[in-house]
Amino acid sequence: MRLFLLVLLIVTMAGCKGEERQAGAVRVDLSYATFRPGCLTLTVSDKADPSRVTAQELKTAETPGSRPPRSRELTVAVFRQEGWSRDLIVTLDAFERDCTVDDRKRVASQVQEVQVPEEGILVVRLDLRATDLDDDGFVRTDEGGTDCDDANAAVKPGASNLACTTAQGCGGTFSCTAEGVSTACVSPQPFTPWYKDVDGDGDGDASALIRGACSAPEPGAVTTSGDCDDSSPFVFSNNPEVCDRLDNDCDGQTDENMCGPETWNEIASSGTAGTTWNAVAPHAEGQAWAVANDSKLVHVKGTLATEYTCAGNWISAWARSSDGRVFLGSERGVFASRTVENPDCGGNDSGHEARLNGLVGFENGPETTLFAVSSNGRIYRWNYPAAPVEVEDATPLNLRAIHGTKVSNLLAVGVDGSNAPVILRANADGSQWTPETLPAGLPSNTALRTVHVVHDGLAFAAGDNGVVLMREKGSWTELPRLSSDIKGLVAYGRTAVYAATADKIVKRFDGTSWSDVHSPSWVPTAIHGMGPQEFWVVGFGNGIVRREP
Repeated sequence: MRLFLLVLLIVTMAGCKGEERQAGAVRVDLSYATFRPGCLTLTVSDKADPSRVTAQELKTAETPGSRPPRSRELTVAVFRQEGWSRDLIVTLDAFERDCTVDDRKRVASQVQEVQVPEEGILVVRLDLRATDLDDDGFVRTDEGGTDCDDANAAVKPGASNLACTTAQGCGGTFSCTAEGVSTACVSPQPFTPWYKDVDGDGDGDASALIRGACSAPEPGAVTTSGDCDDSSPFVFSNNPEVCDRLDNDCDGQTDENMCGPETWNEIASSGTAGTTWNAVAPHAEGQAWAVANDSKLVHVKGTLATEYTCAGNWISAWARSSDGRVFLGSERGVFASRTVENPDCGGNDSGHEARLNGLVGFENGPETTLFAVSSNGRIYRWNYPAAPVEVEDATPLNLRAIHGTKVSNLLAVGVDGSNAPVILRANADGSQWTPETLPAGLPSNTALRTVHVVHDGLAFAAGDNGVVLMREKGSWTELPRLSSDIKGLVAYGRTAVYAATADKIVKRFDGTSWSDVHSPSWVPTAIHGMGPQEFWVVGFGNGIVRREP
């Protein structure tokens, strides 16, 4: 141990005369442990006259890294100065910060009264303890220190580089709470209001505030809130107005100052009165394919219909937007594809002579992925130009249609072995399909023949006996039932649902009730479109009609 001499009133040894001191002395054995004091002081005062006081900083040897050791023992000799009484008060104090810091925090202290003997040495001991578990130089707050998180050395007074993210997604740093007993992630960033955007059009519903945050609190959240119909991706603030019976720009008006009477144009094709167009596949404004039995295809561009051929009886079709290539499904389980320019249809056999009742596809850069359903309950994935692959065998279901805006929201509809309606939902990659729960009370012998997904939060399905179902927030409900079988359906929001019925009527549901919008002279078989301003209806009697903007 080191011997340290403390002279009262800080009189140096060299300047003192021996007779000025009494012979007796006090030896103070000092120690501390479990923390690293930034400042250690010993104070001695005269009990008889507290104005007589002196204090001195006790230097401790530094460890590697220029830090005080976590434990230390020292010995100090205290001599009585002339004029002082023999009764002294000895105080040992430890502080978190250096002795030069004015507002340093005292974290440990011990006081002892002693009487200096006339002769000899009185030995006393002062021992300090404080808790600094994370060894960051600061003592925990419940012991008088300033460390509100003694389990994390990075959290301490003055620390500014411990990055964190608040519950609101804001970047910040960990700081002590006002109570000083715990830490919180504190950020200077202001909150931004975030809103739900169910239809995915980039504009949220003002009545659907999620919360204020610095980043999206949930997938799909947006910071704008001008959407007046969050069920339709064709309606949002500042969207250009088109002629589609919707308030596209959310200004409170519909089709204002630009739209005349609704136009339904019959397309003259080279088919005969006996031609039945089984499916229609639009791929650009004013352009679509229609497919039929007896190898017949027709491509319509504006009012011009051009006939093409692919060997087979075609009952389903989908066309991609990038180049207008049409993909086909036949009544004998064969897949094919062609363009306007190239007559090569190729051909891939599904392995089953079952009707390929529905096709839908997705473009992702150079890749095209399609899904198809068949009358024997099979679901196929077609990564064109590779051959289709069966991904689901849902025998004995008879699947009639499939649709989605992306693979993860695909729905397939049809009828089960007891002639009850059925809907299957795909998982994220389309490899697994799960039956959906349908409303009770649907009529028996009801096959669902058509399905249309608007977005993740909204879809519609329809079929026999005038049944129309709506899927919203993950649950199916029935809309007002129609009086005739439904052959096809398209939807562009909760208030823009169009159904083609077996009694030669195209009907529109406005969110409350159905109304007639067109009556062709033939029975429709399918309806499809790329948006509410333009869609196509095809059917018996060589019927092709286009609803134009």
